[in-house]
Amino acid sequence: MRLLLLMAKQAALGGAAALEGVMMKAPWAWALAVRLPSGEVHVERHEEPALSERYPWAKLPLIRGVVTLWDALSVSYRALARSAELVGSEDEMPKGALWGTVAVSLLIGIALFIVLPGFLAGLLLDAARFPLLYNLLAGLIKVSLLVGYLLFIGRMPDIQRFFMYHGAEHKAIHAVEKGLPLTVENVMAQPRFHPRCGTTFIAFVIVVSVLVYSLIPAPQVLWWRLLARVLFLPVVAALAFELLYFSARHEDPVSRFLRALGFRFQALTVAEPTPDMVEVAIRSTEAAVGERVVA
Repeated sequence: MRLLLLMAKQAALGGAAALEGVMMKAPWAWALAVRLPSGEVHVERHEEPALSERYPWAKLPLIRGVVTLWDALSVSYRALARSAELVGSEDEMPKGALWGTVAVSLLIGIALFIVLPGFLAGLLLDAARFPLLYNLLAGLIKVSLLVGYLLFIGRMPDIQRFFMYHGAEHKAIHAVEKGLPLTVENVMAQPRFHPRCGTTFIAFVIVVSVLVYSLIPAPQVLWWRLLARVLFLPVVAALAFELLYFSARHEDPVSRFLRALGFRFQALTVAEPTPDMVEVAIRSTEAAVGERVVA
């Protein structure tokens, strides 16, 4: 088990919260652990190598950001749907319906957090004359919408528990990266924030978008200006991932500042878990790295 955890540490174990559970993803497989209504912990492992393991070109700088994001979203949505089945929130969702839900969610997210801020900022500033100010304003509107949304949903009891499982996931990854035995006591003692968190990635996307969109010519035609923001989103995501990748692995002042910025943003989506939640995260971690699988 010690060797498996060392391999997971070197390969950058990742994960995500699920409904009453945690998904953990290693390069060679992903696992889901869910606390059932009966109190038992259901664990399942899926042998599914990451795209970066299957295709060497997927590890290239800039390309790896988009590939990793797609891979993570794919597994996270499937794990979330599966956890909903296990806790009895809904019947089994057909694969086509699942991906339809993913597509609609992405479209709504792009419309709300990419297109709408650009449109609202354009009502107040001339994008062609003041591109940097325009994009700064759009970025501020984007942050306000996102923070408001997270604060709103964070008041819901189910979402609060989801955020607590998010914290359990982070703590388990910290324990693995430090080479600690995966006990509830060891994992509970870890920080709840993590530098590679998806919430930090979103914060970096907002920062990078201000710079990238400021370099794009801003024509007077509104629809084309807004469409350009969508078309350049993969570029923004790729650069944001490289910023995340760099800041998580260095201790220079800029990296520490970026991590601190990400941690402030994570405070909106990561809560302190309970020991029973940490137990679920441990079971998911063990399954992902190849130890102890319970059907």
